[in-house]
Amino acid sequence: MPITPAVIEAANAFRARLLARERQSATALVRYYGASWTQIHGDITALSAEVQAMRAAGEEITDGKLRGLERMRAIEAQVEREMNRYVEFADGELTARQREAIASGERDAFDLMQLSLPGTHEVRVNMYRMPREAVENYVGMMQDGTPLRGVLEKYVGDAAQNLSETMVTGMVAGWNPKKVAREMRNAYGMALTDSLRLARTEQLRAYRTANLQSYNANSDIVTSWRRMSANLPNSCIACLLMDGTVYTLGESMDDHPNGKCYLVPITKTYAELGIDAPEPEFVPESGREWFERQDEATQRKIMGNGIYDAWQDGKFALEDIPHKIVDDVWGNSWVPKPLYELLDEGGPVGSYAGWKAGTESDQ
Repeated sequence: MPITPAVIEAANAFRARLLARERQSATALVRYYGASWTQIHGDITALSAEVQAMRAAGEEITDGKLRGLERMRAIEAQVEREMNRYVEFADGELTARQREAIASGERDAFDLMQLSLPGTHEVRVNMYRMPREAVENYVGMMQDGTPLRGVLEKYVGDAAQNLSETMVTGMVAGWNPKKVAREMRNAYGMALTDSLRLARTEQLRAYRTANLQSYNANSDIVTSWRRMSANLPNSCIACLLMDGTVYTLGESMDDHPNGKCYLVPITKTYAELGIDAPEPEFVPESGREWFERQDEATQRKIMGNGIYDAWQDGKFALEDIPHKIVDDVWGNSWVPKPLYELLDEGGPVGSYAGWKAGTESDQ
């Protein structure tokens, strides 16, 4: 039976307590939403004042600025609705800012599961959809005593709660990981590399966990899920070669930090769902197929010179490269196997050219 990583167990347990209307969890969620609302409301106030000043000065107001204001107001309203879902179950220790937010009152476009159905089935798009399920997972992962909270405390000590609120606000407001990382660096002095890795990895983990929870909740339609890689020149070679792997609904994504893989649902056939439509015949290009049609420069960039040269010399096959690192806390990760293991050596061998010269000399 697949083992659920501890960090995912924390999110699942928090979600279960929310569904049970457990007071402590409801209070934590409202507190995070309150901090997000305060930030977003302040941004709206500042942008509104800027727009009013431009109007008073007779300056042209761009459509982009107005759309940004509209988007922030839509998110603010969604945050208020989410807080109101839980405030009656929360305890009375909320701050004045959170009470103000509660009194004052989804960003993803298409759902992947809906996209698996025929085009004749209408899919409604809401460009301002806030990722509620991902936010709940994010908050659950950062509660006291969880692995992620321990990491935050190592970075910033007693400021871990404020840092975690910044991370949640970024997800609520739709900031990309680079902006979240800049906020973390500017406010808490974290190194940019560390903050970007943390922001990107944990945002994606929260989204993937929400995806998988949704697939499990719809197991009458979804039977399993397929790993899909981001076929890009900066993709990990292990991820490219693992593309297309099928997992059960009981297995979480085994990706490494900064990984860009995502989960695509595999549904029952149209016939099994009672849909009178031709079964889809389209088969997407696999990560391996994409890699194999790239030029040498791109392949070298992805693999590294040593592994590329050894592969070209026939020392191993592409399928030998993915290597699983096991971690019960953070989950398993597929990474490229070290060159010395691919060459069946007992330890580091330096450059491949040097190893090859030494081997030929011995012979």
